[in-house]
Amino acid sequence: MLLLILLGLAGTSLPGCQSSQPPSVVMAVDKGHDYKVVGFFGGGPWRYQRMTHFIPGFLGFDGDGQLADWDLREVVAEAHASGTKVIVSFDGEHWEENFLPMSDNADGSRDRFISNLAAYCLEQNIDGIDYDWEIGGGFSPAQQKLYSDLVIETVKVLRPLGKTVSIDVYFRDEINPEAIAVIDWIQLMSYVDMDEMENMINYWGSRGVPREKLVVGMAAGWGDNNEGFDLELARAKARYVKAQGLAGVMLFRTDLDAQDEQSMLAAVDETLR
Repeated sequence: MLLLILLGLAGTSLPGCQSSQPPSVVMAVDKGHDYKVVGFFGGGPWRYQRMTHFIPGFLGFDGDGQLADWDLREVVAEAHASGTKVIVSFDGEHWEENFLPMSDNADGSRDRFISNLAAYCLEQNIDGIDYDWEIGGGFSPAQQKLYSDLVIETVKVLRPLGKTVSIDVYFRDEINPEAIAVIDWIQLMSYVDMDEMENMINYWGSRGVPREKLVVGMAAGWGDNNEGFDLELARAKARYVKAQGLAGVMLFRTDLDAQDEQSMLAAVDETLR
């Protein structure tokens, strides 16, 4: 029933969601390659020209399935003008306070969340969503089932609306084979070196994730001292993506990246071309 209702919303105005701005359209801009280049934080035309997908950050929500207010229409319009899609991510830092009670759905909270999410994506012209549900120490079987069901139900609603669903992963059994089968892609939080990246690729490959669904992560800097910044590692990972037929790369965080010849994003862009 939820899916049928939302499909009907796709061609109608949403109550409380009217905008005076016309919806932006993702322009057919040639990026010079067919790989995904996903950037967390730090947008702007200089970066959009080198990205295929931009994640401006984390949209807040509560355990009851209600979303925080966040107007991204200007960001979306600017990104779309450069042919870059915009994805909203959900931070898993407070997973006990929001992800677990929302995903349980005993009171319909998950259905409410997905319905609100679909309306938000349509209103703001968001192109997809990304789940970053991180649990230190790994997922219990019950938590994995909740997360997997959340992914599956989100895909059921958002895919008919033309929206993608991705998640961020490490060495944990976040989702089950049913969720792996339907998700659009998986972003590997492989920020340390090539060995960690290859081990993570092998781990998720053993879980049944095809290589064309794997996006390799890299750190474009951490904190005040720009820890993790490594131009040669960025180039090596991009070359690996091309050689092994992976889906692309993800940079965290592009707002800490340079905007000149020392940029990791620029190095990735040049290598993939």
